[in-house]
Amino acid sequence: MTHEDLQGSATGSVNIASILFKSGTSQAEIDGVVWSLLKQGHRSALDYIFEKYVRLLYTYGATLCKDGALVEDSIQDVFVELWNRREQLSQTDNIKFYLLKCLRRRIVRVLSAAHREQTHQTLASVEGDGLYASIETDIIQLQTASEQQQQLTDALGKLSKRQREAVYLKFYERMTYEQLSEVLEIDLKSTYKLIGKAIDALRKGVRFIS
Repeated sequence: MTHEDLQGSATGSVNIASILFKSGTSQAEIDGVVWSLLKQGHRSALDYIFEKYVRLLYTYGATLCKDGALVEDSIQDVFVELWNRREQLSQTDNIKFYLLKCLRRRIVRVLSAAHREQTHQTLASVEGDGLYASIETDIIQLQTASEQQQQLTDALGKLSKRQREAVYLKFYERMTYEQLSEVLEIDLKSTYKLIGKAIDALRKGVRFIS
């Protein structure tokens, strides 16, 4: 996105480029400014959010549902609702966290309403895709031996879908336990327990995890 893209929109002109690209500006500060501009009706803020987070949302959606069209439609619905309800939005300085929560709720709602009895079959097993490579790199400082990588892939595949989702959010998206608890809609104690069991299972499945 260029500076010009950030400066104008159909709803008005605003110069946020100097804030977004100022050296030393934290992501929280950027998110706070962009979110405020979105609430004020600046379309350039919505465009910025979409371009920055759409790939991340699709990757996360794929951990919840293997229906790519449903994931894409859900992401689109999230952004449509974001724009339509912009004046009622609460302020945030963590846009990624907000979007992940919204997407998860929407996908779960759609799956539950349309395929209530088949939801357990529709939720993705998430085996053998690029997500594993990301987790392998980020969670456990892996060596490059293919045998070790395969051990972790196999161990991840044996986790429950809930555990895989939690592992992705905690170690790939680097959420805090408090944020993870809110996204998964469980209490903090259950969140620690969920991650603990997942890590124990990974340690048993991969010899070199200390």
